[in-house]
Amino acid sequence: KKYGADATRWYMISNSQPWDNLKFDVDGVDECRRKFFGTLYNTYSFFALYANIDGFTGKEQEIPVAARPEIDRWILSELNSMVRDVTAYLEDYDPTPAARRIDGFVGELLSNWYVRLNRKRFWGGTMTEDKLAAYQTLYTCLETVAMAAAPIAPFLTDRIFTDLNAVSGRHTESSVHLAESPTCNEALIDTELEAMMSLAQRTSSMVLALRRKVNIKVRQPLMKAMVPVLDEKMAAHIEAARALVMSEVNVKQIELIEQTA
Repeated sequence: KKYGADATRWYMISNSQPWDNLKFDVDGVDECRRKFFGTLYNTYSFFALYANIDGFTGKEQEIPVAARPEIDRWILSELNSMVRDVTAYLEDYDPTPAARRIDGFVGELLSNWYVRLNRKRFWGGTMTEDKLAAYQTLYTCLETVAMAAAPIAPFLTDRIFTDLNAVSGRHTESSVHLAESPTCNEALIDTELEAMMSLAQRTSSMVLALRRKVNIKVRQPLMKAMVPVLDEKMAAHIEAARALVMSEVNVKQIELIEQTA
């Protein structure tokens, strides 16, 4: 009655059981809670734990991105690529790929790769320049993700933003929803570095999958992994990431196979 008799009659005629056509999946919601919200919360909790121990405030002198380790430059490049893509999707009124882009960055790149490979940089010792660079890089990623995802996940992002800003004081806004949307810094995007690290990730994943297939644990070192390469560019990318892949999959040598025929 609130919306009028005509609207009610049309609704009843057009769809006598409207809940049958609703695209709502309880299991899907739970999966999103675990994979995105849980991962983002755990990443922030990791940062907060060690930042509190070391007294990191976010007010320290900023280390130039060019002076930071390669893996820091890589994640900041991926972060700005994500912001560029999400901005384009949202300006086109297409939130689904925007949400998926943020989810992929948080789960696959930030948590599963950057944080996991850099845990030791946050552990123990004094606040070295390398450790400060790791804190500043992770802070930037968390703050930017919170701002980018705010229209899609309003509550957790606002909590992360306000908790970060309460210590750093970087923003005058009291809520992420009052702050400007993040902007892409094209100068920090390095497509070659992104391609190299993406290939390192895929190579590591395939080697680890082969280990699981033959039931050889990662803790057992292997003498050699043979990787087929299709061209000189691919070979150069693997060479650049050789040490990282060897450490990740626990092999002593990587041999590049050029004669793939």
